[in-house]
Amino acid sequence: LQQDRDAYVRQAAANALGQGGRRSDDAALSALVQRSAADPDAGVRRVVSGAIGQVAARGSPVALSALLARLEDKDGGVRRSALKALEKVADKDDEQVMSSLFSRTTDVEAFVRHTAVETLSKLTEEGNDEVVLRLLELLEVDRDARVRWSAADGLGRLAARGDSRVLSALLARLDDESDSVRRAAAISLGKVTFAPLQELELQEQLRQERHIAELEHSTRSEVQALQTAIRKMREAHAEEVQQLKRRIAGLEEQHQLDVSTRDTHIQRCEADLEKQGRVCRVDEFMPCASVVTRFLGTLPGLASPGNYGTEIVAPVWALRCVRSMPSGFGAGGRRGGAASAKAEDASPTGSPGKDKRDLLELFELFEQLSTGKVTPLELTENKPLDVYIHKGEDDAYGLYCCSRHRLLALLMRQACCRNECITVRCILRSKDDCGYWGWHWNNFYDGGDGLNVQPSPSHALRGSQSASGAILSPRSLTARPSSPLALAF
Repeated sequence: LQQDRDAYVRQAAANALGQGGRRSDDAALSALVQRSAADPDAGVRRVVSGAIGQVAARGSPVALSALLARLEDKDGGVRRSALKALEKVADKDDEQVMSSLFSRTTDVEAFVRHTAVETLSKLTEEGNDEVVLRLLELLEVDRDARVRWSAADGLGRLAARGDSRVLSALLARLDDESDSVRRAAAISLGKVTFAPLQELELQEQLRQERHIAELEHSTRSEVQALQTAIRKMREAHAEEVQQLKRRIAGLEEQHQLDVSTRDTHIQRCEADLEKQGRVCRVDEFMPCASVVTRFLGTLPGLASPGNYGTEIVAPVWALRCVRSMPSGFGAGGRRGGAASAKAEDASPTGSPGKDKRDLLELFELFEQLSTGKVTPLELTENKPLDVYIHKGEDDAYGLYCCSRHRLLALLMRQACCRNECITVRCILRSKDDCGYWGWHWNNFYDGGDGLNVQPSPSHALRGSQSASGAILSPRSLTARPSSPLALAF
């Protein structure tokens, strides 16, 4: 508190002394009083003033002197904090404190005047005429609603019952523009008004006379009320009969509609049942379909941010591609973006040499998977596939893969051994982060369902045909040696 140069540290130290110090702690009070005048930061002085009110004993001359000095501080927040602390430290009707509080009721800051009026009304005994006059003046002339509210509230606590000046002022404030001031004035009126005994007796007598007149009137109007009630009941009965008829007609119409809806539903169920019978035979030509289906059912649970960066083992049949065309044919936004469109328009024939190399690498990787030189799990052991979990427009969750070449080779291998469920290692990536993976998804996902994957555009395949029109085989392309790790791109 005394030595640290950081104002926030000094604030924290002062706050700790105020909350942790005991009442009448002279050491803490001395340190706070010294810092209240010496600290250049207004925030520290505000906290120190509040802390003095927490550790000082009521009536402490040291604390009162320090707080009264802070009432002249150039910062309004410091003055307000000192006023609130005086409420805890000063004795009631202390002349020096009262004088300082009176001067603060004319402060330039409205929130300081508001706090001064509150403190003044709490440190004054009931019936203090000087304070009542000051509160009446503030209630009438102050432009801030908070000050008028605190003045009206203070008058309710301090003014003597039946004081005509207070009653007139509070009645006038019932038309104040601020609802909080009107409410405070009404509450204070209830505290300062009194009803003479004769007036109370007269009110009771009038109440009894009104009650007798009401009883006499009720005997004459009772028959008329009963007749009116009977007439209304007959009218209500007729209306209910009409409503029941309309209800019956509506129910008959609804019944016909329900029957039609039921028949339509039965036809749909029969069609669904027939479709399910066909679906049940999928296992005859794709035995691992049930395994893939069960895995897809776990995707919603894996889609939480807590699973990002987690490695999983997924069936190849469950993988989709982030974009249907190679990323080399345009990047920068969904479906290739504006830059992709311009690139493809400017070079419609693409790069035949690059397409041939891509196809060669794809078939080499497929050959290694087919001959057993590398297994799918070995291929993805050191570099798992980077995948995203995405909910498409059809509300179905899919596992979208970034590695096109490895995905194509794995799908080709899976298609050649349908009786086996091939699985690979994958790492879940986030679509929504602000790093590389979020950028990758936003720039390369083409908005499709990821089920249509092409190794290269159709014109690239045409460019690889021979002069006789036959498509070149991978063996006829210029080969280059590669390893499974080199092909894991």
